Amino acid sequence: MEILFQKSFYQVWQYMLRQAAHDVQNLDRSLFKDPSLGGILQKIAAKYEVEIARFEGEIAATRRTEEREGRDAWGDRCTIKTTWLDVSIPFVGEAESFRSAPSRWGTPSHRVTIGQHALTITIPDDERADAAIEQFKTVVGDNLRLLQAEYQQAKPQLQQAIQQAVDRRKAEIAAEDTRDKGRSFRVIN
Repeated sequence: MEILFQKSFYQVWQYMLRQAAHDVQNLDRSLFKDPSLGGILQKIAAKYEVEIARFEGEIAATRRTEEREGRDAWGDRCTIKTTWLDVSIPFVGEAESFRSAPSRWGTPSHRVTIGQHALTITIPDDERADAAIEQFKTVVGDNLRLLQAEYQQAKPQLQQAIQQAVDRRKAEIAAEDTRDKGRSFRVIN
């Protein structure tokens, strides 16, 4: 079980921009003169695109009972039975988006297990179960909408970071080529 939205979206995004620039830096120098460079750069950009999760599908719950030792009102030892619902809330999109917090966000009331296509929360099996699920979905859904808005606003930075990395790498290659022309020996790249 984990707490949602513990990573800063800004920090995650900055890391992704650096990784995209690093991918460009690692391209073979011959590709910078190749007409297919544009397609390669599009693949790099696609690698770092994010599909922010959103709730979609039917919610399902599994009931379970736990027994534990405790004390009653008089201090006598007794077995206490508690009934829980493990509620699976399906979503589409990237599960990692539940870990990235927008700049302002609400704190969800439950810890969760993040699956590939569903969040699972555990709540008491009582008359407040429906309200607890709806409140959880509202808080998390609002956070995801804010995260989506921030991502859409930041998305053009990805193309800029890639283009700046291309420009830097082309300038490095041109400087190397100029330096190599003045040498008394041939340099093979």
